[in-house]
Amino acid sequence: MKTGTTILAALSLFALLGSGCGRGPHPGPPPADGKARAASNDVTGVWANSVFGSVDVKQMANLCAGHVQLAQGNATVNDACFTGDTNVVLCTDATSANAVQCAAANGKLALAGTGSDLINYARVR
Repeated sequence: MKTGTTILAALSLFALLGSGCGRGPHPGPPPADGKARAASNDVTGVWANSVFGSVDVKQMANLCAGHVQLAQGNATVNDACFTGDTNVVLCTDATSANAVQCAAANGKLALAGTGSDLINYARVR
């Protein structure tokens, strides 16, 4: 009976150590200029939890995302957040599994797809 208890205790210890318990937050590297970081990306009221360790939740202040309804397979979104053709933009068809083409330009996003589908878009960079 003592061997079974010892094995169970050892397995419990390994599970506890592997679950990430006891790990503190992992702050990023210090700023290159030595000044304190501004707390502009701090999120309040939002939290996350993980068995793999600490979780870092960030809020993007300049979010450039939304959805648009196509008219005869085409739509244009006029927004200053699109700064040129080097923008990385993700587009998905929320109505059905149809292909979507999206191309960013200075001040606009041109979308092409099927019929009057609803398209979700987000500028990543």
